[in-house]
Amino acid sequence: MHISDPREVEEVLSFFRTHLGRELDIAVSIFEGITQYERMKVQEVDAAPPRVLLLAPKSQRQIAIDPHQFSFATVSPDHTRLEVGRLLGSNLTMRLTARELA
Repeated sequence: MHISDPREVEEVLSFFRTHLGRELDIAVSIFEGITQYERMKVQEVDAAPPRVLLLAPKSQRQIAIDPHQFSFATVSPDHTRLEVGRLLGSNLTMRLTARELA
């Protein structure tokens, strides 16, 4: 199951465009009970094909996000928080949450 609504994909891209060049708190979780946290900078946001590139300045770790590969996306009305997730089956959901720095 993938995001097929172009508006939902554009909302994800718009969130990251708003934060281009800025750092966000990123949390990645595959199941309840284990979550990895890292501060990452929004490096690139491309529309065709849709892609977001995040870079952790200290570790040089990168995450490339293709919004089409997720099952759902939620952006807060004030554009300070985003959550995307993918249903992996057997009650497993991979979630990526991005938040503005407090």
